[in-house]
Amino acid sequence: MQGFSSSFLLFLYQIALGGLLALAATPFHEIERAFYKSTAGVLYVIALLGIWGEGSLFLQGGVQGRLWGSRLEIIFHLIFVISFSCYLASLWTELPVFRARSFAASVLTGAGGLMLSAHRYYHAPFLSVETLVYPSMFFVTALLLGSVTVGMLIGHWYLIDTGQSLDPFIRIYKFFVASLIAQCALSALSALLLYWFGTPQTLSAMERLWQQHSTLLAIRVIVGQAAPLLLAWMIWRTLLIPHTMAATGLFYIALLGVFVGEILGRQILALTALPF
Repeated sequence: MQGFSSSFLLFLYQIALGGLLALAATPFHEIERAFYKSTAGVLYVIALLGIWGEGSLFLQGGVQGRLWGSRLEIIFHLIFVISFSCYLASLWTELPVFRARSFAASVLTGAGGLMLSAHRYYHAPFLSVETLVYPSMFFVTALLLGSVTVGMLIGHWYLIDTGQSLDPFIRIYKFFVASLIAQCALSALSALLLYWFGTPQTLSAMERLWQQHSTLLAIRVIVGQAAPLLLAWMIWRTLLIPHTMAATGLFYIALLGVFVGEILGRQILALTALPF
């Protein structure tokens, strides 16, 4: 079972990776380069904090699991940060090939590192339902965290560039809603799959979650999924007016809900090793 510190660092890693993927959903040539520089800069700082914390935990022996697996995971995370550094630097250049390749390298190594992180939280054969459920949940959660973060940041950009078309804002909003719905649906499906086809250890963890931490789970679902779904509807109504300032404020609240819900999810992960 992993500690909360390790689980929380995973939260930072998912924000950085998911944010990059969310940036890919925006039209690069329709928004000023300054937006990408500032947004990528915020995500990069989050990634740096994550790798710094992971390295410290590893050196202190706080990352449990197979030693080679932990080393490989940190190597992938480090390559992700290095690739991210190259992408961030490319935003100050006019080298589109370098920018595209560094972005692709960031996404690929980031996804690989996330898959290795997922493997650390379960002990089951390769041909098991856990091998499908854990990486899928971690990846969809990264998309949700990244999309709500970029959505809030792009809303702030509309306060600066008031004449900007609404299309980029609507695209990132749809990306956020799709990620949120996907996480809700996948959470329910994963719970059923793990209950019916999981290993005895996984089944024991689910029973422990329901018997000892059901209140924590309920709060996590209400704050991190149900409330953001309601806020997503409210954001859409304000975009129809259109009122980008109100939509940005609602995105702020949605971000707080998603973040709090995911932090509670990291506590569940630390207590039960379940990806909810």
